[in-house]
Amino acid sequence: MRTIVAEKGRIEISGKTTVGGLGVSLVLVAGMVLAFATGMVETLGYESRDISGTGLTSTRMGHSLGLKTFYFVKGQEFFAEYETDIQKGSLTVFLHKYWTLPTTNSPYHHSITHSGKGTVTFPIQESGLYSIGFNGKMLGAKGYGKSYDLSYQIRWGIRELTQ
Repeated sequence: MRTIVAEKGRIEISGKTTVGGLGVSLVLVAGMVLAFATGMVETLGYESRDISGTGLTSTRMGHSLGLKTFYFVKGQEFFAEYETDIQKGSLTVFLHKYWTLPTTNSPYHHSITHSGKGTVTFPIQESGLYSIGFNGKMLGAKGYGKSYDLSYQIRWGIRELTQ
């Protein structure tokens, strides 16, 4: 292995340290994926946002931590535990197969129209790579309700489907 030594107060870095750090990182990532896939860990992520929009423009403030793309196995259940404060519009929770567009007639699509707490669940009917999404939506047809304005906190994850 090659060692780099810098002069006067600089750090010494060896190839062993760099390779060791990459190895530890790969083991941690593989362990996280395995823990999620086996159901040992339920939570995939958390998001807290204030969102508003008019259809043409939107504003999103807040933060999001965790995975939004994941391989789900038939027999698992996606869940999203939420708390909302909805002034106008609704919050849409959805899953869609990766490389496809989300649709409102999907079994993995739910609109939350009132402020409060609750849980959305989607039994996974087909194994595959899915994207998880949360978005504001205007309510009404033909121009009624021309905007949305809401805030939410949501925790999502996977668990074995309960019979």
